[in-house]
Formats: sequence, structure tokens, C-alpha cells
Amino acid sequence: MKVFLFLSLFLSQSCSHLFYQPSARHFYDPAQFNITYKDVWFDSTDGTKLHGWFFPTTKKAKGTIIQFHGNAQNISTHFLSLVWLVNEGYNLFTFDYRGYGKSQGSSSQEGLYQDAVAALKKGREFHLAHGQGHFIVYGQSLGGIVLLRALPDFEEKDEVSLLVLDSTFDSYQDIAFDKLKSRWFLWPFSPLAYLLVSDKYASDKFLNKIEQPTLVIVGDGDEVIPEKFGKQIYQNISAPKKWLWEIPGGGHIGVFHHNAVSFRKDFLRLLDKMSLD
Repeated sequence: MKVFLFLSLFLSQSCSHLFYQPSARHFYDPAQFNITYKDVWFDSTDGTKLHGWFFPTTKKAKGTIIQFHGNAQNISTHFLSLVWLVNEGYNLFTFDYRGYGKSQGSSSQEGLYQDAVAALKKGREFHLAHGQGHFIVYGQSLGGIVLLRALPDFEEKDEVSLLVLDSTFDSYQDIAFDKLKSRWFLWPFSPLAYLLVSDKYASDKFLNKIEQPTLVIVGDGDEVIPEKFGKQIYQNISAPKKWLWEIPGGGHIGVFHHNAVSFRKDFLRLLDKMSLD
């Protein structure tokens, strides 16, 4: 019994670390790259103070993008993957979940769900105040499952022009099971993932509620979130318009780094095509 309890505690802590690896360290300042931005403070739905950055485009606004970043570090690294869109006419709003960066609180499934709902509302405020156009929500890795769960509860979800799911998954239990199974010394205990990890705020049961045009991006070289998880989302999501990008040799959240020029152009073409539809 003591051995079982020890293993349960060890595996539970391991799975928690798998999902949340926050840092309070400030890695990069946009000012280092001569990028204009504004500090943003706003409340989560339970009153927790959250911090973010807003990057206004200097061009005629084509739309606004909300970034839901991955599980490690904070916005001071993650903004770099999407900030290039500011020079293409898109405003960018990125924020830190509770426990990340300057945001208060500690990370949990319920907490991040509350943060995501609040961020959708805050991002819409920026969208309405800064030129409107496309309203795009972009979930990366952990940010994908958090966004997918929050979006159906967002009152203005019908205003979303495009949902992007990049290198993500839809079940905490399934990805924990996959990670435990991939390590030979933890493989015998992998079924415990379904006992120790909660799927209360998973998004797999909400895919049939997603009606926004959806782009799913997977990389066949992604060792963090194997491409099978994204492909499963693509198959099960009920969006009438959906696209699957399979990136040859692509790593985790690597679409705009691997053959960056090509895929950046493809993404902009997709947005331009949506304007004509």
C-alpha cells in the first residue's frame, strides 16, 4: 500500500509538471526588437489578476489575434512565434495564465479555463477598439486544449473568424497516458493516468460544439505532442470549414519556424481568402 501511495504521488506530481511549467523570469522584452506594445492588466472570471501584452499594428488593421500560449515559461518567450503578424496588419494580444509571468495565482485546469474565458472577452475589447476585421483565436499546445474548452462558453463566440489549433491535444488523461507509456520505467504504471489525472476541463467532449472555421496544425516531428492528437481533433471537430496542415519534419509549435517563409505566406493567403468568402 505504501509503495502504491508513493507511486501515485510521484506520478501525480510528474503529470502536473507535464502540464504546467511556469516561470516568473522575464526572458525577452519586445522593446529589444523595437516592437511597440502595451502592458495589460485584467481580471480572470474569479478576480485573479492577469497580465498580458497588446501589440497594435501600425498598418490598417486587418484583424486581431489572441494567443493562448503553451505550458512553459511565459509570454516573454511565446510572443515571438506570432508577433511577426503585427507587421502584416494584425493586432496581437497575448497573456499569461495564472501562475505564469506576472499573473497572480497558481495553475490548475479550472483556473486556466477561467483565465481563457476572461482573455477572450478582453481580446474582443481590443478587437472592437482597434479596427476590427478578422477575430482570430490561436491556441498553441496546452493553450489549444484550454481554448477549446473555453470557446463554447464565450458569449460572443459567433464573432470568431478563425480558430487555430497548433500542436495541441484534447484530453489531459490521454496525453498523460501517452507520456507515461513512452518511458520504459513508467510504462507499467501508465494506466494510472486515467485515475490520477482529471479530464474535467478537457475539450474532447466539446468538439461537436465548435462551429468556427478551424485550422489544425501538426508536425510529424513533434516529440512533445505527437501529431496523432491533432489529427484526432481534426477528425472529430464539427466545424463546417476546417483545414489540416501536416508539417513535414515539423517540431512542436514549429510551423512558422520550419520553412517559415512558406507557411507564413500560406497563413496570410488563408486569411485573405477568408476575407473574400
